[in-house]
Amino acid sequence: MLEGILYNVVSREEGAATVRLLPESPIYKAHFPGYPVTPGVTLVQMALELMGRKLASAKDIKFVVPVLPTADGPELHYAWSYRDNATADITLSLADGTLCTKMTVSLL
Repeated sequence: MLEGILYNVVSREEGAATVRLLPESPIYKAHFPGYPVTPGVTLVQMALELMGRKLASAKDIKFVVPVLPTADGPELHYAWSYRDNATADITLSLADGTLCTKMTVSLL
């Protein structure tokens, strides 16, 4: 749903993917004017899209640092591991390794 609108996939492999944000995305015009920040819900949605799964519930989500849409379109690295078929631990980091978000989600 958000691929091509908010991000493009740079690489994808088993349990990980790298994406590049699209700073010209219309999402940034509304969130927030004058100081655009990537909405937390879109960070979660991107993870689900990359995993090819749907969200049942979010058990624990921590947004550690904001993800800003810099002019060069920053790269983000997602990594996930499954506890079982219905639960996954996911981390999101900037290209320099800075942790942005970590979450545990239940999946459909």
